[in-house]
Amino acid sequence: MRSVRIAVNSPRPLDEDVFGSVAGFQRAQRELKQKLEARGIYFGDGVLPTYVYAFMSSVGQSRRWATHAERFVEAMEGMAKELVEDDEFCATLGMDREALDLVRTDPGYARTCVLCRPDGIPVGADIRFVELNSDSPAMMMFLDIVAQCVLELDAFASLRVGVEHPRAADRLLDALLGCYMEYAGSGAGDPTVAIVDWEAQKTRFEHQRLAEHFEARGYSTIVCDPRAFQLVRGQLRVGDRRVHLVYRRALSAELLARRDEVRPLLQAYRDGKICMVNPLRSYVAGVKSVLARPEVWGGADLVPRTLLLDNHEARALVQKSRMNWALKRSQGHGGDGVVLPDSDNEAEWLHALGASCEEPWIAQEYLSLPRISLPELHDGQLVACEKFFNWNPFVFGGSFAGGIVRVSDSPLINITLGGGMLPVFTE
Repeated sequence: MRSVRIAVNSPRPLDEDVFGSVAGFQRAQRELKQKLEARGIYFGDGVLPTYVYAFMSSVGQSRRWATHAERFVEAMEGMAKELVEDDEFCATLGMDREALDLVRTDPGYARTCVLCRPDGIPVGADIRFVELNSDSPAMMMFLDIVAQCVLELDAFASLRVGVEHPRAADRLLDALLGCYMEYAGSGAGDPTVAIVDWEAQKTRFEHQRLAEHFEARGYSTIVCDPRAFQLVRGQLRVGDRRVHLVYRRALSAELLARRDEVRPLLQAYRDGKICMVNPLRSYVAGVKSVLARPEVWGGADLVPRTLLLDNHEARALVQKSRMNWALKRSQGHGGDGVVLPDSDNEAEWLHALGASCEEPWIAQEYLSLPRISLPELHDGQLVACEKFFNWNPFVFGGSFAGGIVRVSDSPLINITLGGGMLPVFTE
């Protein structure tokens, strides 16, 4: 099965050798949904949006893209270490002194970008990275379980032997423990882990699956809200349980904005009483204005040309060739603050350009997204429908740890905004 195909303008019949028939496809759809429900793979109020398909990658392609991802993260790691101490750059973050001091706190281990998930766009045999989630990436546990569920379907039986099965959750735990050992020393015992995020987040079900996985690996784990902690005689606790390692899923910006609600957690971090991963300083690497630094996009050929819209000349250059540039608010996530160069949204694009006079925005050379053919039912027929896709690798502790493909009817791809997920198999 080869899933990447040339884009077309309308659906066309899909070869039925994968599912055998329309009934076979419907059965596979139904069985996948049942398997995801049985394993608790929910996103928000429904089952995680997942297509009954997979993205197949050759070993050579996977290694090439993985190497690019590691190089990109390492470049951002170096920039973040420099910029977190740069007063001029930090002034653009809009933080008060207390928040900046927390961001600059030494976490007790060397890396700034521990758990990362870049947004990559395939360009021929290569990959270009347009953003970096270095603060609170998600979907690694879901990748492993969705891949297992897909392989259990009869239609994909041929993939059970000969493909590399994702193990992103194991590599996540190894990265967390590596930071803890560096923080606490080689003689430290096994830590109690707290997976920390605000209540009722759409990703809360992944937190639960991760906790089950960590427990199965022998590590006591709590899932809790960041407001649940108490600091008792220098120990961070949830109820009667002491926490040694905080796996932070709550965004840095939200913790800092609501710091009066989470004082025990932040005080323990500031005082070096707990190991927190990612560190708060990882926020710096995810600020999009970092991508405008020539050290990142110039020469390395990993990032499309990116301009910081902080002067009249840059704005005039971008406006002159509007259809060549995507505009992005420097501090944003989940697709918020991203305006693509579409002929139907000129007013929105110009409004964003104007907003760059008041707050940091970047302009990034717009790369056309590739498309992938996915099976769907239309009028009782199984057809291949073209979807936009990007590739999102996980890089943990500087090393590639697998990845997902996200797909959407829109070139602004985000699962929160209605996209879906495909597991990636290497053969």
